[in-house]
Amino acid sequence: MMNKFALLMLALLFNPLANAQAPWEQHGKLKVSKNGHFIQHENGTPFLWLGDTGWGMFQQLTRAEVDLYLDSRSQLGFSVIQSVAHWSPHGGGIDRSPDNAPNAYGHRPFTGKIGAPNTSEPLIVAGGTATAPNDYWDHADYIVAAIHQRNMYLALLPAWSAQLVTISKEYTAKEATSYGEFLGHRYKDFANIIWVLGGDTKAQMQGYDKYQKYFDYDDRHIYRAMAEGLGLGVTGKPLKWHEEHPGWDELFLTYHPNGDYPYGSAQWFHHDVWQDANGVEVWKEVDDVYRTMLDHYQLTGPAKPALFLEGSYEFGTYRHECGWVTPVKVRRQLYQTFLALGAGHTYGAAPIWAMRGTGGDYNCGYSWQQALNFPGVVQVTSIARDILQAHDWPYWQPNGKVLSGFSKGENLKTAITNKAANMAMIYFANNSHITVNNIFKHQAKAYWLDPRDGKMIDVEPFAANEARVVAPPERWEDALLVLRTDSAEK
Repeated sequence: MMNKFALLMLALLFNPLANAQAPWEQHGKLKVSKNGHFIQHENGTPFLWLGDTGWGMFQQLTRAEVDLYLDSRSQLGFSVIQSVAHWSPHGGGIDRSPDNAPNAYGHRPFTGKIGAPNTSEPLIVAGGTATAPNDYWDHADYIVAAIHQRNMYLALLPAWSAQLVTISKEYTAKEATSYGEFLGHRYKDFANIIWVLGGDTKAQMQGYDKYQKYFDYDDRHIYRAMAEGLGLGVTGKPLKWHEEHPGWDELFLTYHPNGDYPYGSAQWFHHDVWQDANGVEVWKEVDDVYRTMLDHYQLTGPAKPALFLEGSYEFGTYRHECGWVTPVKVRRQLYQTFLALGAGHTYGAAPIWAMRGTGGDYNCGYSWQQALNFPGVVQVTSIARDILQAHDWPYWQPNGKVLSGFSKGENLKTAITNKAANMAMIYFANNSHITVNNIFKHQAKAYWLDPRDGKMIDVEPFAANEARVVAPPERWEDALLVLRTDSAEK
C-alpha cells in the first residue's frame, strides 16, 4: 500500500502546480453552510457541485483511459467526478460481471472467489505501485491521485450497493465497517474525497416498487456501519453514526439512492449525524426533478444540502428511441435542480457511465470515448457555471409570486429571487407563454439568457409591479429570464 507521502507525491508529479491551485488548498475543506442549504469551504467560499458520472472507472479503465477521461472532464469544467471503488460491472449491452470482477489489469478487489468476494479482506499484493500496479488497489491509487492533481473532487462510492448489498448481500455490517476503515485510512490524506454511501438503492423498503416487484429489507445498519468504518479510518477515532463528534467534521458524506419520487436519502438518514447532505436520484422521471429537490430543500431539523446525484443520461433511451434524452432534457434537469435550491447537480452521458460495450438501450452504438463531447455536456458545465455564479446561486430562494399561471412537466416554469431582494430569475423549460410579475417596487431591467450558449438579449424593462405575458425568443428551446433592480426591496 502506498503511504501518505508516496500518494501525494504521485499527485504532484502529475502537475507540479496542483496544490497551489487546488480549491481545497485555497479555501479549505468542505462543510455545510450556516443555513444548511449549500456546501461551502472553510473560508466561506461556496462550492458549486457540477458532477460527472463515471461509475465504472475504477474497474473498467486502464491508466491511459483514465487520463483520457479525466482530461476531458477537467477541461470542460466539472468540479466532481462520481465513481465506485467496488463496482458491479453492468451496462453496455454486456451481461453483468461477477461480484469480484477483475479490473482492466486482471486484478480483483478482494480475496475469495470471483463470484463471492470476501469484502473484509481487500486483496493486497506487495511490490506494486500506482504506475506499475500489482493489485486492484494500486490502480485505485492512480485514479485517486489523477483526480486530485486535476483539482477535481472525487465523490467515491465504496460499493455499488444496488447489487452488492441489496441483492447479493456481499456486505454484513462487520464487513462494511472493516472495508470502510480500509478505504478511509488509505485515502485519509486526500482533501478532495467526498464519501458517497449506497449506490442506486433504497436503504430500507417493504412493499412493491414501481415495477410491482415486492421487496422487504432494511439495510440501514450496513450503511451506518460503513460510515463508522470510514470515520475510524480517516480520524482514528471510534465515531458513532448517531452521536455528535468533531471527528465527523473530517469527512463529508452523502448517500446515493435509486430514483422514484419521493425517495431520497433523507427518507432514511436525514437525522443521522454522519450524513452531511441528502442525495437524490430521479432516473427517467425527469418531471420529478423540481418537486423532489424542493421537498428536500424544505426539510428541517436540521436543514441539509440536497444533491442531485443521478438523473436521465444524455442520449439515453429509457424505453424510447435512441437519443430520447436530448440536450434540452439535460438542461432542464440542471436548472430545475438549482432553482429548487439544490446544492449540486450531476450530469451523465448514456454511453459513459458503464464504460464498457457499445450495445444495449443506453449506448446505441456509441463507445464511452465517442460520448465525451456530447452537445449537452458543455451546456451543463462551463455555460451553466458562468450563469449560476454571475447570479449568486447560493443565495436564492423560491418565489412563486414572480409567476402567474400554472405549468408542469415539459412546460414547467420556476422562479427564484435572491437574498439581496434585487433580482428575480425564471426558468422556461420550453418555449411557451406565462405571466411574469415584477414584484419589486422599482423598475427592473430585464434580459434573456440562452442556456445553450449563454447568449444574452436585453428586453424592455419591467415597470414597478408590472405583470407581463412573455415567452422566450423565437427558436429557443428553453430560456432564463432575469429581472434586476438597482435597489434592494425592504
